[in-house]
Amino acid sequence: MTAGSNNRRGQNMHTLTKMNLTLKPTPIQRLNRISEEYGCNIFLKRDDLLGVGFGGNKLRKLEYILADAQKKKAKVIVASGSLQTNHGMLTALSASKTGMQCVLFLLIEESGEEQYLSGNLLLDDYIGCEIVFVDVADIMEDPELTVSEKDRRSQEALDEAVSRKMTVYMKEHQYTEKDVYYVRSAGSTPVGICGYVDCVKEIAEQTQVKFKYIFSGNGSGGTYGGTLLGTKLYMPDTIAVGVGIEEMNPGKPQFILDLIAKTTDLLGCPNPVGKEDIRILQNSVNLGYAIPDEKTMHVIETIARYEGVFLDPVYSGKIVNGALKYIKDQKLHQDDNVLIIHSGGTPGIFNNNMVRYRNDRSQIIDRWKNDTN
Repeated sequence: MTAGSNNRRGQNMHTLTKMNLTLKPTPIQRLNRISEEYGCNIFLKRDDLLGVGFGGNKLRKLEYILADAQKKKAKVIVASGSLQTNHGMLTALSASKTGMQCVLFLLIEESGEEQYLSGNLLLDDYIGCEIVFVDVADIMEDPELTVSEKDRRSQEALDEAVSRKMTVYMKEHQYTEKDVYYVRSAGSTPVGICGYVDCVKEIAEQTQVKFKYIFSGNGSGGTYGGTLLGTKLYMPDTIAVGVGIEEMNPGKPQFILDLIAKTTDLLGCPNPVGKEDIRILQNSVNLGYAIPDEKTMHVIETIARYEGVFLDPVYSGKIVNGALKYIKDQKLHQDDNVLIIHSGGTPGIFNNNMVRYRNDRSQIIDRWKNDTN
């Protein structure tokens, strides 16, 4: 950016309110054994260590979102997501921490889902937020529907459930619409993604290392969108790459571009991002969203054993897997530096399906049976 545009951004940033929820800066850790194996310098930005709950990328968004809610004098936060949503859990936890109520809508996307507390759902129970379950399994499992159609229909079902529940909830608690703040798109809003614009600024200020690539996850689009905008503003020689963690709606790239455009309007700076800057990998989706698979499990095991860091099967495991595959394909040199953002999601290790997956394959269980029989 030019000096003039930097000044313009500085003049407008004060109008955005930000809450200090987290511990920052998060460390940047070189993955020594992985770097040796891949022939370049691979670093991990430890956003799993942000200091609220088990950390995670959603917290940077929530610092802006909940500040906006407080500025609007909201008393209740409404969030939604899948049954094991990390965004929902962290929204409820952060809202509680700041004295606000939270109503959390959880989508049941698979028929026959075992009704058992695990992972983030167990943490939701500890937090004590109001939870409403919305069954969209018939939509998500319909083989005749495209990804776009599934997204649209499940959103319609969610909107109907939210409207119905919140009408009753507000009447019961004597709230008005002004008391309620709705967190849209898993926090991937113009206000929310400012958290990852800030994250890139934090990276630029905390290290002198020049990164060739910076990898982040791409689900709802906000973390990647914020990271992409942040690199253009603060690390213009670095290429931002998103790693898809689920089958992508074809409209997602345009959604991200529109989101960035709205964010630059909010920040009061020219939009430095074009369509040609969007780089999203779909090389690590594997079996689909939150479904354990051998490739992701191998990466989780490798990073734990080589580097002492746990990844999860929903987000960070797939992000690192996709990044490492891309690094290998690009044949980087030994002086090239790469940064991967650890997006948190650690409770996903303890999801029901993850625990079952490990139990079915674990030599520890066989040894236990052998040693006690």
